[in-house]
Amino acid sequence: MKPRVDITNRLWGSGLQRQREALAEANAEVSTVTVRGMRLRVARTPGSGTPLLLCNGIGANLELALTFARALRQPCILFDMPGNGGSPASWFCPVAAQYARFAAGVLDALGVSEPVAVAGVSWGGLVAQRFALDHPARVSHLVLMATTPGIIMFPGRPSALLRMITPQRYLSRTFMARNAGTLYGGAMRQHPEYAMEFAGLTRAPTAGAYFQQIFAAWSFTSLHWLRRIRCPALVIVGDDDPIVRPINGWLLAKLLPSARLVKIPQGGHLFMTTHAKAVGAMVSDFINGASR
Repeated sequence: MKPRVDITNRLWGSGLQRQREALAEANAEVSTVTVRGMRLRVARTPGSGTPLLLCNGIGANLELALTFARALRQPCILFDMPGNGGSPASWFCPVAAQYARFAAGVLDALGVSEPVAVAGVSWGGLVAQRFALDHPARVSHLVLMATTPGIIMFPGRPSALLRMITPQRYLSRTFMARNAGTLYGGAMRQHPEYAMEFAGLTRAPTAGAYFQQIFAAWSFTSLHWLRRIRCPALVIVGDDDPIVRPINGWLLAKLLPSARLVKIPQGGHLFMTTHAKAVGAMVSDFINGASR
């Protein structure tokens, strides 16, 4: 086995190359669309059946979700929020409703008019919830992974939240190597190479964009309107998630009228990637098997 430092240097030093490889491995078609006057980078992966629109985590570029997208049987639409990945930064009112409008604009720009499944992971789960509220006719299924109903929630572990409040994990390989287990839990605790793979696929967001997304989370709660979302919903949590305690998934599933809850054993905050094959199959089965 190579020393850990070799893995770190290899993956971090070739980050852009690794990102290009990940796009090629997923057969992703990358383009740029204009939404509400802003340029957003979009990727589409192949498949059959109902497309899935994925809203990614805070500060995350679309390459970080490609492992999950490859595990799906349906086509997946991923995009970078302003200031993340390949999308230029821009100032706007940073609220979840605005981010949901970006997601709707991506579908419009791509000419997707039929209902889609909408998924959100972590911070992106807030956007997915708001999208389902504001655009019910466009949503066939809702998938919420490692997420909460917003600022009114059961808080995560302070040790993880303190490390998450800044984008440092996107900027420093040393920080990522030392803190991945504490921050993300699950498989990251025993497999430092997972953290290095994550780092190798990461593009750092702009500081302004990162704090805009934090502000959107601080100003968001869905507790008073979740019962208005009528589409079938799948809520997935990890049983070892330091950022989003599993009880938040239970709360979401209780408030959504047509939801079921699944817990991933030994799943940390990034179970979507560390358990991609199982989670991807689960999501595809849900989308293909459930009806409105």
